[in-house]
Amino acid sequence: MKISFLENYAALSKKAASLIVEEVKHTPDLLFCAATGGSPTGMYAEMAKEKEIFGQMRVVKMDEWGIIPSEHPDSCETYLKKHLLGPLEIDDNRYTTFDTKSEVVEAECQRMNAFLTENGALDICILGLGKNGHIAFNEPAETLQLYFHKALLAESTIAHDPALSHGDEPAYGLCVGMEGIMQSKKIIFLITGKGKQGAVKRIMERKIGTDCPASFLWMHPNVECLIDSSAV
Repeated sequence: MKISFLENYAALSKKAASLIVEEVKHTPDLLFCAATGGSPTGMYAEMAKEKEIFGQMRVVKMDEWGIIPSEHPDSCETYLKKHLLGPLEIDDNRYTTFDTKSEVVEAECQRMNAFLTENGALDICILGLGKNGHIAFNEPAETLQLYFHKALLAESTIAHDPALSHGDEPAYGLCVGMEGIMQSKKIIFLITGKGKQGAVKRIMERKIGTDCPASFLWMHPNVECLIDSSAV
C-alpha cells in the first residue's frame, strides 16, 4: 500500500481524480467499481472536469443499502446518478447495477457474481473507510465473505440513515466481496472525514485481521491510499 498524506479534502480529491484519468488514458474502456458517500464526492467532481475522456469507461456499483428502495434520496443509486453517471454521461449500456429488494437478493447476488466472473478483474476499485474499518459493506466479523453477497450492517453503519432500521428484517446491504476487491488491478483507497481515527490507527499497525477488513489491503500489490489530514 502506497500511502500519501494530503493537506485537505480538496487536495485528496484532485489527486485521486488524476490517478483515475491516468489509468483511463491507457485503458479507455476499463471497468470502474464505484463507491459512494462523502469520501469520493470531490473526486467525482474533479473527474467531471475531464468528462470527455470517460466516453468508454464502464461502471459497476460497489454496494447498495437494503430496506430503502433504489429511488430513495439516500440510496447509492441516487448518489451515483447525481455525482458520477450524470456528470460523466455514463449511459445505461456501460453501467451495471443491482436491486436489493428482499425477494430478489439471492438472484441478484448470483447475477452479480456471474458478471464479475465473466468480466474479469475490476480495473479500478474505489474504496472509502468505515468508522469500524469496513470496506464496502464487508463489516468486521469472525470471517469475511469472498463473493458478492448480502451483508448485515453494523450499528455504526446503520447510523448513516435511521430509515435503514425501519424494515421488516435487520438492516442489510449488498456488496462486492473481498475476492472482488482483492483481485482488482488497482485500488484507490480514500480516507477522509471525522470519527475514523481509530480505524486509521488500526490500519497503520499493519496487522491483518477480520476485525478490520480494510487491513487486508496491505496484501494487495497496487493500492494508492490517500489520507486527508482531517482523518488522523
